[in-house]
Amino acid sequence: MSRVHPEYDESRRLVDGSIRTADDGDPVLVGTECAECGFVVFPTRPFCRNCLSENVDDIDLSRNGELRTYTVAHTGQEGFEPPYAFGFVDLPEGVRLYSLLKGWESGTLEVGAPVELTLDEIKPDPKTGEPLFGHVFRLVEGDDD
Repeated sequence: MSRVHPEYDESRRLVDGSIRTADDGDPVLVGTECAECGFVVFPTRPFCRNCLSENVDDIDLSRNGELRTYTVAHTGQEGFEPPYAFGFVDLPEGVRLYSLLKGWESGTLEVGAPVELTLDEIKPDPKTGEPLFGHVFRLVEGDDD
């Protein structure tokens, strides 16, 4: 299953600079790692948010994480058709991301569930109606032990 929406267009990303597609076509989130204290953050920053050092490097973050917490919204925010799910995902680098969740309708959402990164439609552009894209996590299928 592709990890990138078939209509994905880089010009219609919600956040520029910290999401890209790798040579294998899969999405990559780019974070910043501090060379002084090792703190990792997403999205990229010109300095360390922890120790304020400017000795930082951009790094590719893991595509897989663990669902830390979630909720399912049954009322709509503009641009989102309810019900939809969102939550926090922990990556192995120590980064916690707020994200929409996909694929939960056919699976079971639970804290600790493995999830994987995708690039997907977030919502329509309120001015043009064209889809806007960004990072989304979906449940990893077939991880029942």
